[in-house]
Amino acid sequence: MDFDESRSSQARAKLIGANLRALRRKVGKTLAEVARVAGVSVSHLANAEHGRRMLAGEYLRRVVALYGYSLGVFLSHIERLRTREKTEHSAELCAIEPTPIPLIGQDQREPHLLLLVPTFSADEPEHLLLHLPPGTELWQPHLSLPVRCTVACARGALLVETPQREYLLSESGFLVIPPEVPHRFRNHTTTASSAYIWVERAWL
Repeated sequence: MDFDESRSSQARAKLIGANLRALRRKVGKTLAEVARVAGVSVSHLANAEHGRRMLAGEYLRRVVALYGYSLGVFLSHIERLRTREKTEHSAELCAIEPTPIPLIGQDQREPHLLLLVPTFSADEPEHLLLHLPPGTELWQPHLSLPVRCTVACARGALLVETPQREYLLSESGFLVIPPEVPHRFRNHTTTASSAYIWVERAWL
């Protein structure tokens, strides 16, 4: 790694750390609480928040999920800040402002699907947010996608139906749906549910 790459990597680490610290403070959690959920030591997380080291992908995903964001949304936010050449001080004050694009439904009382952040290439996953009010479903018939997707329940409970069987996902549960497998999503409970969907390749 040459000098310029090293400086760029350090700047990115500081930007990520400043945003992680700002988000943690925003939700009122301690370093110890977040570190326990993420599965890292308090010192490791503290170093990451101060830009002295980077969190590995899975640990970073757990941390930002705790703050209510998908990894794709968080990293897209970081890249937008980098391209705008924010200063270190102002970056610390920045809050993530996703710009969701409604794909299906816009009424909070009805099922809807949002594209959280458009991807930059066909090789990157799409990050979708599914919201199902109580007793509703998305897709009346089963839908078959040409790509693999991963569904992670973020709130409540979600029923994923295929013609062969049903899968019940509770909070933090996830399911990988292979390509061409017909499926639909249902919320059979009395409380709202939501889930993140990672689509393997951009196809929308």
